[in-house]
Formats: sequence, C-alpha cells, structure tokens
Amino acid sequence: MKTQRICYRIIPAFMAAIPLLSALIVFTLKYNTPAAEIPLVIGADKTLNRVIFLRTFYIPFTLYSAALFGCIFSSVPFLRRLCLITGFAAAVLSVYALNDLFTINLFIYLAYITALMVFPPPKCLILSLCCILLFLLFMIHPSFMGLSLGGSQFVKPSFSETYTMTIILCFASLTVVLLRFFMGKYIYDKKTIGHLNFVSTKLLLFNHRLQELVKQRGEEAEKQERLRLTRDLHDSCGYAFSNIILVADAAVSCGEMGTASSQEIFHKIRNLASKGLNDTRDTLHLIRKIQEPYHQSIETIYQLKEIFEEVTGIAVSVEWGNIKPDYGPAINRVLMRIIQEAFTNSIRHGKATHILMHFWEFPQGFTMTVTDNGIGSSNIVKGIGLAGMEERLESVGGSLAVSSPPEGGFRLKITIPLVNKGVC
Repeated sequence: MKTQRICYRIIPAFMAAIPLLSALIVFTLKYNTPAAEIPLVIGADKTLNRVIFLRTFYIPFTLYSAALFGCIFSSVPFLRRLCLITGFAAAVLSVYALNDLFTINLFIYLAYITALMVFPPPKCLILSLCCILLFLLFMIHPSFMGLSLGGSQFVKPSFSETYTMTIILCFASLTVVLLRFFMGKYIYDKKTIGHLNFVSTKLLLFNHRLQELVKQRGEEAEKQERLRLTRDLHDSCGYAFSNIILVADAAVSCGEMGTASSQEIFHKIRNLASKGLNDTRDTLHLIRKIQEPYHQSIETIYQLKEIFEEVTGIAVSVEWGNIKPDYGPAINRVLMRIIQEAFTNSIRHGKATHILMHFWEFPQGFTMTVTDNGIGSSNIVKGIGLAGMEERLESVGGSLAVSSPPEGGFRLKITIPLVNKGVC
C-alpha cells in the first residue's frame, strides 16, 4: 500500500509541482516587479491595471493548482473527473492574457499532462493527447474569449512555434504513459512477490498442521490397533493352541497310541492347528491392510477446513448433500489430496477470500464441486497441480472439469463412478 501511494500519488505530484513552480517563478519575475511592462486597461489607472492583470493570472493559477493536486490525491472517481475538468478550464484561463508561449504557457501545460499519470494506460494516453489538441487549439486561436487586457490583439504563434510546442507536449505525454506503465508493472510485481511470500508462509504452516494432525491421529490409531490385535491374537491363537495342548495331553494319557481313537485325537489336533494358523494369518493380513489414519473417513474434511481457515483466514463452506461418511480408503485418499490441492490453488493463484465445497451422490456416481471467489482465469492452463488431480482420479475411474464462471472465481468439479464399487 505504501509503495502504491508513492508511485500513484507522490511521483505524479512531484512531477506536476516542478513545472507549476517554474511557471510561478517566471511569471513573478516577469510581471510582478515594479519595472514590469503590464498591458494597460483602457480608461483605468496603472494601479488598477496591475491588480487586474495579476488577479487574472493568480486566481486561475491557484484554482488550477488545487484542481491538479485534487485530481492526483482523490480516490473518488467523480471528484477526480471534476478536478480534471476544472483544472483544464483554469489552465486555459491562467494563460489567457499571456503571450509567453515557451515559458509560462508551456510549464502550465506540462504540469497538467504529468498529472494525468494517475490514470491507467491507455486512458492516460487518450486524455493527454486530447488535452494537447485542445491546448494547441486555444493557443492558435487565443482570441476565443475576446481581446487581451490591453485592448490589443494576441500574437498568434508561427508554424515552427506550434510544431515545437506539439513535439514537446507529445514527448511529455509519451513519457507519462511509459512511467505509468512501468509503475503499474512494478507495483504488480511487488504485490505478486508479497502474495507469493504470504502463500508460501501460510501453506508451510498449513502442511505443518496437517502433519501434526496425521501424527496425532496415527499415534492414537496405532494404540487402538495394537490393543485390538493383541485381543484378536489372544482370542484366536490362544484358544486354538490351548485346545491343542489339552488334546495332546489327553492323547498321551490315553496310552493306546495305535488305536483308532488316538488317530481321531491327532486328527483333531491337526484341525485345531490348521484353524489357529489360519486365524493367525487373518490377523496378520489385517495388520497389512491398516491404512493411513488421515484418510479413514470423509469427515476428515472438517479438520482440513478448520485448519485451513485458521491458518489462512479464508472462509470455507461445506455442503454435504447426501454423501456417505466413507467411500473406502482409495476414494477417501483421492478426495483428501484433491481438496488440499484445491485449497492451495485458491490461495496461491486465485487470491480468494471464500471457498464453497458441494458434495452429492447420484445413482451412478459421486460429485464434488469446489468454487472460490478469486480472480479466476480466462485461459486455464493445466499445470502440475491439475495434472496431478487427473492422475489421482484415473486410479479410481474419475474425471475432472475446471472452469471460470461468468460471475468470477474458479470452479473445480470431480466425478467418481460408484457402479460396482463397494463402499468399505
């Protein structure tokens, strides 16, 4: 904000103040001295002539200066336009009684053109060229308001003088346009760098908080899984092997190892051992299937939402629709990663202040729409982020559609088919 104020306010004011001050100094030295030759008003004394002549310049010049700086420092469009028109009229009036083409008149016109730097291109170029044409028109026809104060006709400038004035004013206009363009580019780059620094800081904090969440949920899930696995191993394997021991003891105490009853006993031992082995394998398979706890449920979106809002200050609204709390580890994982990437794009590229997520399940599939109120994009280019989303969706048979709605912002819609896909 400070940089923008300096570029769009202070610099144009400084550039306008230099020719204004120069015009004032030249006029004071030339006309406001006892030896100055001031045109006489017919039928009036010299004292009155001097007052009228000086007042004819100083009053419009003061109004012109105030209008000029009002145009530069005003942020209200209506007041800026009003000051622009007032300043132009005052500039013409302030040079009406003067024949100083390349001194006072030129300084006043240059001050007006440099003040137009506050308007963005190409508006500043159009305004400055229009003003140059009008200034030259009034210079070539100085008698549009009647005779001069002395009752004599104004001296019209020659072609070479007009040509020289036109070149100088056009050069000043081009300089103003270039300065305004580079100032805008400088401010844009400054804002972009600041925004990227802000985004990198917030995303770093966001990822750090997500890692803390994963670690916290992982430790709790690990504890619960450890307790459950010990119970399962105790109930299945302990029961099976205890029965094997009891049956084996019974076989030994029987004393008739060659009879049919002993074969039946050892057959039972084998069945119990086989069952115990299968139960153990099932338990080990459960261990191998333990998924990352962060993706266990779609309700984790709420935790993502709360962390993102807290870290970035961007409001996130969620419309759950008719979706289920769980669509299986694969789909849950894809949704979480896509939501993280959508949040990242909204703050990094879109500069959004609000994000809306909408979910809905149809008989043939499941949709998620993420819409933000950022700057959007008229030409959407699929970078690494969007390409990564498509690759993740391909693993579950889904598709991705991105667009910029007419009302602005950015919209991301994913579709995942649920036909023949069991919800775990």
